[in-house]
This record gives sequence, C-alpha cells and structure tokens, in this order.
Amino acid sequence: AGVLVVRSQTKTWGLAGLRAGYVVGDPALIARLRAQQPPWSVSTPALAALVATSTPAAVAEAEAAAGDLTRRRAYFESALAAAGFACAAPSAAPFLLVDVSSLGSDRPVWQALREVGYAVRRTDTFPGLDDGWIRVAVRDEQICAEFVAALARLAPDRLAPARAAQPASVRR
Repeated sequence: AGVLVVRSQTKTWGLAGLRAGYVVGDPALIARLRAQQPPWSVSTPALAALVATSTPAAVAEAEAAAGDLTRRRAYFESALAAAGFACAAPSAAPFLLVDVSSLGSDRPVWQALREVGYAVRRTDTFPGLDDGWIRVAVRDEQICAEFVAALARLAPDRLAPARAAQPASVRR
C-alpha cells in the first residue's frame, strides 16, 4: 500500500529518442495516475526495447550497472566537493545536480561548458531551480575527472586552493 515503482527502460539503457517504461504498485495510486494521464501508445521500436530489456539477463546486467553507477557517482560527487561544488543529495540517479551559483558568470555555466566540449543539462527550466545549477550525467572516472577540471577552469582564482586538495586523479 502506498508504493509505486517507476521504471524508464529507455533511461536505464540510454536509448535516446525512445519512450518506454512502466509503473506498477498500489492499485489506488495507479487509479489516481490514470485519472491524470491516460496510457499512451508505444512505438514498435520502443516495444522491442521493452521486451529486450526485460529478460533475466538484461535485468542482471542492469543490476550490475547500477552498482557500478553508485561507485562512479560517489567518486564524481567527492571530486566536485573537493573542487568546491556542492551537489543536491542524496541521489541515486545517473546524474548529479551541481550548484554552480558561486561561479557568478555573465553567461550560463552550461553555455561555457558547451564551448569546451561538455554537454550538460540546463536547469533554469526546472521548477524551483535557476541557471545557478546544472545537471550532469555520471560517467566513468576519467571523464568525471576531466569534467571537474574543466569546471574548475571556469573560475581558476576562486578554486585554486580547493583544487590543491583534490585527489591526484582529478587534478589536471
């Protein structure tokens, strides 16, 4: 009672452009959801993705990937903190919300990062957030370290002392 499980298979598996997932749980809550949003049609490719990502082997692979994601997210969050950037926590998502408001730029941080090769999600369109935050995907440790270094370069004077305390694998 009172519990819903929501899965986005296309997010779990990084299937850009497909929309397929499901919600299961308390019948009363499902009825309330149904009253707000009727089921939508699912494309043939999305349906094939749902079937393929629901096999026992795929479920086992997703569970292993989730464990790896937990480790990589902890590393990334630690590296960001060492560089002086706080994250919204706790998080179990494949991304972090990073507070970049201290950079105080005349242009959004996401734009400056784009110019040096990093695509991050802007958050000024998220209710309750503004351009003082960015949403960043958790990737492997090398990419995370390189990203932290790029973010730190946006304000080298402010971050110089904090960067000295970073793990060697994060400093560039």
